[in-house]
Amino acid sequence: MIAETQFTVEDFKKRIQAITDDQLIRFGKAAAYMADPKYSADGRTVEPVFKIQLQECRAEWRRRHPKTE
Repeated sequence: MIAETQFTVEDFKKRIQAITDDQLIRFGKAAAYMADPKYSADGRTVEPVFKIQLQECRAEWRRRHPKTE
């Protein structure tokens, strides 16, 4: 029997805060791929979790690397 794990944004944020910049970039690229409808099974719909992961990766990157003027 396979146990299902529940995705929570808070747990995901903690997870990506603990990884290196290089790992965050790789994970973000994978999330971007998975969030693109043209790569989905039916070519149209995307699981919302992939969009959330991509948003959180981008937010974490901005938190680590704020724009300076």
